[in-house]
Amino acid sequence: MTPPSPAIRTLIVEDDPQIAALHTRWLHDAGGFDVLGFAETIRIARAMTATLRPALLLLDVQLPDGRGLELLRELRVAGARIDAILVTAASDTASVQDALIHGAADYLVKPVTPARFRQALERARERAALWAQPDVRQGDLDALLGTPAPAASGLDAETLQRVRAALRSGPPRTAAELGAGLGLSRVTAWRYLEHLVESGEATVETDAGGVGRPAKRYRRA
Repeated sequence: MTPPSPAIRTLIVEDDPQIAALHTRWLHDAGGFDVLGFAETIRIARAMTATLRPALLLLDVQLPDGRGLELLRELRVAGARIDAILVTAASDTASVQDALIHGAADYLVKPVTPARFRQALERARERAALWAQPDVRQGDLDALLGTPAPAASGLDAETLQRVRAALRSGPPRTAAELGAGLGLSRVTAWRYLEHLVESGEATVETDAGGVGRPAKRYRRA
């Protein structure tokens, strides 16, 4: 069985206590995130980052003592490998461009919906899983960057991305189990899974522990 991934150590940099509390609740509801606390200013965030070593920042742009993007820029110059999700009312092009140039994982413009927040957290999970690998496969990069991967003959590129994402986010599963979760038939799911095995993005193992025929379980490579 694949061991569970460690919780992503997260620091919330937000000067509105109500918003910080809301984001804390959403992080807890999502699971897999360890909220270290929240900082109301860049000064406090700088100190907490140095002490607590978070892996992820939820970062506002407009803070009482400056712009959160300055903190992100400082961290990048110092070589810190910390992911950041910008959660801010600043929607000007310069702020968005600065955030992306300095490696922000996502950029959310307030008010943020729970669904969009969850999507950003899923992106943070994908990046954390990628950073934990010694080498990166092209398929993983394509999935992370939203680049449509060319599908094999007879395979739909969008469905392939869905199967790839499902395989990445859960334990080893049979074609029937994964297909049921995606609304695909067992045979259809099997075709996509076998394609991922052939491309080196997935592995398959035989589970003989059940009753009847041994089951083939697929996992991310």
